Amino acid sequence: MTAKAQSLLPFPKEDLLARQNRLRAALRERGADAMLVFSQESLFWLTGYDSGGFVFFQCALVTADDRPIVLLTRRPDLLQAKITSTIEDVRIWWDADDANPAADLKDILEEHGLGGGRVLIELNTHGLTGWNLWRCQTTFGDWCRLEDDEQLIRKLRLVKSPAEIEIMREAGRICDRSLDAVIDTARPGLLDSDLKAAYLASILGDGADMPPNAPIFNSGERAVFGRGVTAPRRLSEQDQIMVEYPVAYRHYNVKTEWTILFGKVPDQQRQMYDVGREVLAKMTDLARPGNTLGEIFDAYADGLDSAGYGRARYGATGYSVGISYAPTSMDVPPMIYPGASLVCEPGMTLFYHVMNGDGDSGLAMGVGHTLVVTEGAPEVITGLPDDLTVIT
Repeated sequence: MTAKAQSLLPFPKEDLLARQNRLRAALRERGADAMLVFSQESLFWLTGYDSGGFVFFQCALVTADDRPIVLLTRRPDLLQAKITSTIEDVRIWWDADDANPAADLKDILEEHGLGGGRVLIELNTHGLTGWNLWRCQTTFGDWCRLEDDEQLIRKLRLVKSPAEIEIMREAGRICDRSLDAVIDTARPGLLDSDLKAAYLASILGDGADMPPNAPIFNSGERAVFGRGVTAPRRLSEQDQIMVEYPVAYRHYNVKTEWTILFGKVPDQQRQMYDVGREVLAKMTDLARPGNTLGEIFDAYADGLDSAGYGRARYGATGYSVGISYAPTSMDVPPMIYPGASLVCEPGMTLFYHVMNGDGDSGLAMGVGHTLVVTEGAPEVITGLPDDLTVIT
């Protein structure tokens, strides 16, 4: 790899090679001979490889010994793979009516003497469709033992390095400036999509990536929804808009959630805001080493239940964030739900939100931020305004 090519790596080459060594050690500990890596997030973390090619059949073979990683992909990704990653052995499968890249992948495994071996396969990823898994299973048959990887690489990258956390801090700074831009833009008469445009212009003009998923800018009666919807709506003098969106920098995501109100604030909605901020603060304080994600959920559930909003609360209230490609900014699992047993460790990065949509009154309220678990109090890396935003 040339010096010019090395400059495109997202991390020093030594860091990437160390991650590869960690994965190989984990494979040996599992008694596995190799792993088939289909996740673009895993490939980026492991080698630096940055591409949208995962929408097609694309897989890297990582052996438990120190043989070089082999990537099987399509021709449009050949140079990108060589220039953005530590991978030097890139194989190509060609489009055709009868193309079966799983057969090309099996040939690579045969080269490595993996017949009859234990081969982990990365299953929980948008980079491996059901059709491509079926092609692998039918092509390999019992030639080798394909086994569930059990989120192996995802677990390895759950705790972020100092370099990764600094990238996420920069994403957080970009996110904070974008929320300021959205609030400054908000006024009656605009389409809610105008605020979405302000968000995109702010983050892209600030050096962020295109977000991996569409943001939520739900106004009026749609503000109680937990997902974005189509068709823009014009904001009125008395209105509400719920915003929740990601900001990705070098593919590392942070998120924010906030509510902007227009006109006179109903007392009930002010109370919803006060409860939301209080619950978010309690949840945040629990993001400390030794506490479980289930305990954090309990603080959320108890807080909303005791305030009379039990019917509105969700079955999960946050999740891990980090490297994410389309179609989602959630790096899950893990998620924050009842009984979640994962214990917080320094270096974990989590997004918490307290979303309260009252279907009876039509009033909505949501607050949320991204944090880093530290040795002590958590570090919040996406800020929120000090008080409720009201446009009059």
